[in-house]
Amino acid sequence: MSQPVTVRLSEPYWEELRQIARREQRSISEIGARFILEGLRQARFPYLEFRSFNGERHACVKGGPQVWQVIMVAKDYAIDADATAEHLDLKPELVKFCISYYSAFPDEIDRALDENNVGYERLREMLPGIQLVGSPQVRPTKAAN
Repeated sequence: MSQPVTVRLSEPYWEELRQIARREQRSISEIGARFILEGLRQARFPYLEFRSFNGERHACVKGGPQVWQVIMVAKDYAIDADATAEHLDLKPELVKFCISYYSAFPDEIDRALDENNVGYERLREMLPGIQLVGSPQVRPTKAAN
C-alpha cells in the first residue's frame, strides 16, 4: 500500500521536476516518487546509481556496469564474487555490492535478466547461426545449443 507524501520544492527545482515529467510523459507525482525511491536505495547501497536505458531506469554500479549484467556473469561463476570480479576486472567489493543488491531486489534484477534472454531468443530467430559465448567456466545453456 502506498502513502501520500507532501514535499515543498523551491521554484527552480519544481520547474526542473515538471520538465522531466513532461519529457518522460509521466506525472510530477510519478517522477517525484521515483526520485525518492531511488534516493532511498542509494542511501542504502553506496555504490549504486540509477541510469536510464531506452526509457527505463536501471540500477548500476557508479561509473560502471548495470547490476543485472554483473549478476549475469556472477551466475556463471556460482555467485563467486572473487571469480566474477576477476572476469569483469572489477574490485571484489563492487561485485559483492551487486550480489547484495540482487538479494534485496531479486525481482527487479531477474526481470532484467529475463528481458536479456528474450532479446537473445529474438536475435536467434532472426540469425539462426548466432552462438552465445559465455565465460570460460560456463556450461552451455539450452538457449546456446
